[in-house]
Amino acid sequence: MNNGQIFYINFSGYKGSEINDTHLGIVFRLPNVKNMVFCIPLTSPKRKHFKSIEAFNNRNYNELKYQNLIYINQTDSIALLDQLRTISTARLLNEYKDADNHSIVLNEENLSLITIKTIKYLKHIFKY
Repeated sequence: MNNGQIFYINFSGYKGSEINDTHLGIVFRLPNVKNMVFCIPLTSPKRKHFKSIEAFNNRNYNELKYQNLIYINQTDSIALLDQLRTISTARLLNEYKDADNHSIVLNEENLSLITIKTIKYLKHIFKY
């Protein structure tokens, strides 16, 4: 398992969460922990994620409504930072693969973006 790898994840059992079935998620290993991973759920882009219909249609990531959203162009998905969590590796169902049956790992651009925004988001949360 690589940091930034995308899996289908069973999110059932989380009460009060918008993500509660099988969804894609980006996983990151936790140092010195074998059976848990850090996970950022992905969802399909919707009009509500963007400031305007034009921004939605053009997938203009500079026009996202909230700081907790990140557009991932590799999968045409929205990463939901406000739903990040640690999960058991038992919830990892299958690796997300491309048309050539290769596992999808975030490219450097997307990995850098999500790392920077996640750190910024966490700093904002811990400020309170």
